[in-house]
Amino acid sequence: MYEKTRGIVLYTIPYNDTLSVVHIFTEKYGRVSYTLPRGTGRTAKMARALYMPLSLLELDIEVRSGREMQRIREAHTWIPLPRIQGDPIRTSLAMFLSEFLGSTLRSSESQPDLFAYIARSIHLLDRLEVGLGNFHLCFLVGLTSYMGITPNTDDYCRGAYFDMQEGIFVGIRPIINPSLPPIEAAFMVKLLRMTYSNMHKFKFARNERAVILDRIITYYNLHLSGMGQLSSPAILHAIFD
Repeated sequence: MYEKTRGIVLYTIPYNDTLSVVHIFTEKYGRVSYTLPRGTGRTAKMARALYMPLSLLELDIEVRSGREMQRIREAHTWIPLPRIQGDPIRTSLAMFLSEFLGSTLRSSESQPDLFAYIARSIHLLDRLEVGLGNFHLCFLVGLTSYMGITPNTDDYCRGAYFDMQEGIFVGIRPIINPSLPPIEAAFMVKLLRMTYSNMHKFKFARNERAVILDRIITYYNLHLSGMGQLSSPAILHAIFD
């Protein structure tokens, strides 16, 4: 069966001497693995450029139930992203987001709202003029609602701790569950007010931004099993240091 769908490239890895596997989050089928021919010619180089991390593609695909890896008949750029591919800071942010999403997006079911949020965010990253240093933080905070793990701020008050396991604010430090102390808990509440339209107004010191990112990743790790260790945050720490 042949279908058309849109897709967001997560990453590509070698499979054998003749094939690579590209992992794509699709609008209709969730996360899908596709085989791609490997080569050294002009056509192969053009194909590799098409499947750069976070590329937004229109796909003509072959769908066969029960097959672990599917096949792409034809692919075209859906939305060009020239600044992500040409600007080192945006490229580094794209590398981080692709690694993070590659570790968290696992479902093979259609999730149109999640797909739309990610695609819209990627397009914004390419066009953004201000607030670039906070983009990844804002993206991760916004993503929590689509993953069903948004922290509950109903009981927050000054001096509260943030119970990271339960996703709630409490007056007494949890004995067992990982938690954030009051100062960092206050940062969490501040972050939850961040949107793409106001993120340029949030001012963080260099070390604060690095700590916040580490805490957000820890929070995701607690709620989404199997994420593993990410390597790209170190690059962001260096860029925004």
